[in-house]
Amino acid sequence: MKSGTFAFRYNILGYRKGADGQPEIVPEEAAIVKKVYEMFLFGSSIDQIKTHLEEKQIKTLKGNTVWEKHAIRNMLTNERYTGDMLLQKTYTENPISKKVKKNRGEMAKYLVSNNHPAIIDKNTFKLVQMEMARRSNKRVTSDLSITGKGKHSGKCALTDLLVCGECGSAYRRRTWAKNGKSKKVWRCLSRLEHGTEFCKHSISVDETKLNEAIHRAM
Repeated sequence: MKSGTFAFRYNILGYRKGADGQPEIVPEEAAIVKKVYEMFLFGSSIDQIKTHLEEKQIKTLKGNTVWEKHAIRNMLTNERYTGDMLLQKTYTENPISKKVKKNRGEMAKYLVSNNHPAIIDKNTFKLVQMEMARRSNKRVTSDLSITGKGKHSGKCALTDLLVCGECGSAYRRRTWAKNGKSKKVWRCLSRLEHGTEFCKHSISVDETKLNEAIHRAM
């Protein structure tokens, strides 16, 4: 940390280290990021965005002209483009294996606001997260599908059915452990991934109470 800001990793398109040692925007790269966000909000799929970037011979951060879809998806979900930094996105599972895992609610996350210049405004970023959640929850209508998504799934029956009323993201099942006891809860995926900055008022739902409510309704 320096001057109230946190160390910035220059592993995303759009930023470089400035003369003062702090992140600064690379205008030509920032224009690419903005175009990707614009295309997604106007209905383009990840595949269509990939095709556009490759046809225009736009280079990735590593200088390649072939884009990976996961790189485009990561660009669309990286809060650093809003000027914020979400700390402890990953954690080391144990000191022996040193296996790094994605933090999906197992540990606390900390959002540092206005850490560096923003390329994407927060409202646009939130709209993209909502649209991404909407698309991921869109179900096929074929009677031939097993789960409504075209293939068998071993996930919980409520997965992809519970949606956050605050931001539109899907709810995900998590295990909370305290004092040697554990319980299953359902939480907003946007809040799990990005903290309260993009979903301030979503609630955590105890699975036992959720099941009881479903049984009463049935």
